[in-house]
Amino acid sequence: MASEKMGEKDKEKNKKVKMSIQEFQQREMGPIWEIFDFAANIPVSIYTESTAVKLPEMCYRGALISENRFFSEEYLLNSKRCSIDMALPLGVFSYASLATRGSLSFRHFLEEEEHDQEDNTIELPDYMKVKTSLDVLVRSRRSIREMTGRRIKLEELSTILFYANGTTGDFNHAPEGAEFAVTESLGSRYVSKVRTAPSGGGLYPIYLYVVIQNVEKLEDGIYKYMPLTHSLKKVKLFDERDKGELYTIANWGRNIELPKLNMIIFYVYNLYENSRKYVDMGLTFGLIEAGEISQNIHLACTGLNLASCDIGGYDKVPCEKLIGVDGLTKHIIHLTVIGE
Repeated sequence: MASEKMGEKDKEKNKKVKMSIQEFQQREMGPIWEIFDFAANIPVSIYTESTAVKLPEMCYRGALISENRFFSEEYLLNSKRCSIDMALPLGVFSYASLATRGSLSFRHFLEEEEHDQEDNTIELPDYMKVKTSLDVLVRSRRSIREMTGRRIKLEELSTILFYANGTTGDFNHAPEGAEFAVTESLGSRYVSKVRTAPSGGGLYPIYLYVVIQNVEKLEDGIYKYMPLTHSLKKVKLFDERDKGELYTIANWGRNIELPKLNMIIFYVYNLYENSRKYVDMGLTFGLIEAGEISQNIHLACTGLNLASCDIGGYDKVPCEKLIGVDGLTKHIIHLTVIGE
């Protein structure tokens, strides 16, 4: 019976109404014209090319008479355009070599060396198991911007970073029966780590830089997460001047009180770590990977009863200077704030 009543209500809503031309102009013309005005591809000034400030509408409307485009439009138009574009296949084939497999397998050497520098790294405690069901986590996740400023536990930070991009197993690059070179330097095993978030080609070009404040057992500052050793590398510890610089740069809206944040996670894309294989498509895969890491973070925060929110309106260059990346080969492509 309930479904029948709902069906009758829908019919009432969709019932056609007769009106005069005057009524139509008064009641309907405004919204309809706004939609038409937005969607119609009407050419604009012939001086679009030389205009200093190009609004999105100008770029859209001027598409027929101007070569001026959004970066995203240029990027998509110049992605692999047909099946005979060999750049991507050649890149993929080149990654079947021993040298490449070896370099991927032993990438953790650098992290192990950094981890052994006791003054510069902090080993994180074991992560906590999030016992809430996936169904509840997915349906409960919300972007929350208001936080209390209370300290969070080091175990909670460890859990968030592990679920974000921690290592979960090994991957053997050597096919069964393949004979790979054995050397004193490289050994005989060609095994790398797999992580909680997928990555194109297993190359993992996304690095997490974490601005930390009000976390137990940690000094406020900037750290780099090292997933292969589940540790933090100190980038810079904050003094009052550094805090002031952070609060000046991180002006992300009135309903985000910066002193009440516990973590700001910057997703840094290392251009050359996957573009050597995937050429321009490497950026696409990097952006996808950042999104997958971000979702892991939000679900972990939901399970830990912590607030989390992605931020889009950040100033890229000042943020890169703050955390010490060059903005040439390494770029901030996303960020997430987390708090109690």
